[in-house]
Amino acid sequence: MVRDFKIGDKIIRKRDGKLFTYIGTDDSDDDNYGHVKEMLVPVYLPDFEKVEDKQ
Repeated sequence: MVRDFKIGDKIIRKRDGKLFTYIGTDDSDDDNYGHVKEMLVPVYLPDFEKVEDKQ
């Protein structure tokens, strides 16, 4: 499943509410993994959701 995250998007981890910055896809063939600025290892993207702008 491809997520519609764009580089620079703020995403929140569903289980604990921590905020991260999406910086790109992982080099693997699995679209479920990507990278966030705050972590060195790939993260499982279905565990995250995009933070919507409040305007």
